[in-house]
Amino acid sequence: MPLNGLNTMNTKLSEFSSGKEIYSQHYHSNFETESDIDTHDLNFAGAHYQVFVQENWFEGIHISMITIQADEASDFTFSATSSSIGFLYCLDGQMNYYDQKKIKNLLSIKTKQQYISNELKNHGVLEVKSLVKLVYIQLTESYFKRVADVAFHADQFHIKKTIAPEMELLLQSLTHSTYTGRVKRLFIESKIFELIIFYINQKNKKNVFSVKKEDVDKVLQAKFLIESNIQKPFSLVELSRKVGINDFKLKKGFKEITGFTVFGYLYKIRMQQAHYYLSKENKAVNEVSFLVGYKNPQHFISAFKKMYFMLPGRLNKTK
Repeated sequence: MPLNGLNTMNTKLSEFSSGKEIYSQHYHSNFETESDIDTHDLNFAGAHYQVFVQENWFEGIHISMITIQADEASDFTFSATSSSIGFLYCLDGQMNYYDQKKIKNLLSIKTKQQYISNELKNHGVLEVKSLVKLVYIQLTESYFKRVADVAFHADQFHIKKTIAPEMELLLQSLTHSTYTGRVKRLFIESKIFELIIFYINQKNKKNVFSVKKEDVDKVLQAKFLIESNIQKPFSLVELSRKVGINDFKLKKGFKEITGFTVFGYLYKIRMQQAHYYLSKENKAVNEVSFLVGYKNPQHFISAFKKMYFMLPGRLNKTK
């Protein structure tokens, strides 16, 4: 369903010669969703080509898995209304990307090559001559900065180079995932953390995060448990026992990986869930307070006002 308002992003793929629209999608500018994760699949056949697209997105992250099978050279116009950090991987075949009039070649990428940038033009022409399989991962700059604790700079990365074996395995796990719902979101986000850590380590030749690779999944499991138990949250010690990591490592690793303390993150998602209950379901303030785990409604009201600079009762009266 199309989204209304200024804070939206639209993407479209059309036939270059005829202008016939093949695919169109609308997102919030930060890929925010009302559910844990949004997905969309497309299978479109033209006169001399077939296009298959699988999309997954949630706040900060969008992943497209694209296969185009062309019986003869085919050109497609691509357009997007806002930019993000793009990790483009070619798993098979070759693709050329031109300016809008197909005069200047902006990018050529072939099997087992990657291109990483936040500067690729959002309006251009894709040229495909046979079969091409692509994975395109988009991260908002705010998400990248929160995870990496640095702003994105393209020159920090190997812009165009053969895909490393470690990255091949990561991409295979993403493209063959069978998870659904919140577990799928958790799985994808864990792989995005691995992706960011891998590329920054390639540049710096040292670990950016002190958290060991084998503990990353435990920290992410703790994140999942926090999200699943906001009404009756676990203590830090209980959480650490459940995921099999000591509380010091969990506390330190959670902050490094997510950018939040454990209880800071609990506060954030409680307020986000409360905002949803109030604005979308028009629930009463006392009920919302209980649903997000506050025994004292006054404590909830104070916490909500601190986050949103307004009383919760005003929000469900705006309809």
